[in-house]
Amino acid sequence: MKRFNIFAGNYGSGKTEISLNTALKLAETQQVTLVDMDVVNPYFRSAENEALLARHSVKLIAPPYANTNVDVPVLSAEVMAAFESETAVFDAGGDPVGAAALGGLLQKFQPVREDTVFYYVVNARRPLQQTAGEIMDMMEQISARVRLKIDGLVNNTNLGRESSITDLLDGQKVCEEVSRKTGVPILYVSGKPEILVEFSNAGYKLPQIPLNIYTFPDWLVDAESEK
Repeated sequence: MKRFNIFAGNYGSGKTEISLNTALKLAETQQVTLVDMDVVNPYFRSAENEALLARHSVKLIAPPYANTNVDVPVLSAEVMAAFESETAVFDAGGDPVGAAALGGLLQKFQPVREDTVFYYVVNARRPLQQTAGEIMDMMEQISARVRLKIDGLVNNTNLGRESSITDLLDGQKVCEEVSRKTGVPILYVSGKPEILVEFSNAGYKLPQIPLNIYTFPDWLVDAESEK
């Protein structure tokens, strides 16, 4: 990870979960700011975990309307303060429209581009992410809106609580095809710790992002408890 870390991806990719886990891990050794840039999607926002982040001394910067029923693409001036942070994680919007807000920060990113990594998170078990063509098309759209080149892929292929090593391995094949065709390297693989152990045992030596699940919604928790 570098000083400024941007995570983008289509809805269901898991970029918010990765952003949260990354911020919490970095906070073990340094001061971290997490910037919730999702000004469109009212679900699975980093801002929903404000109390958790505060307990770990992670500063949260969120849109004025995060965690409400009002979704207006407005960015707080406080976002600019993230560029003074020791380390910052940016959770970008989940589609080209949502990611456009991040493009408004281009002039802030340009001087620190060498200290910035723009990650594209892939979950090949979700719609519009199941083939290399779909992924490359969405990468191109999001990159154009953010106005930054994507630096690397994160394979986060999963089926939530039903995930298995097969999901991650299948996603790896898709990500490898995307990487061959675009030249964008696979920088990380992420998932449940036990699945990542199996992934390593399968011969893959990629850097890993072990995930604790923080964004499981209440209505799904209730549904699980009723089974």
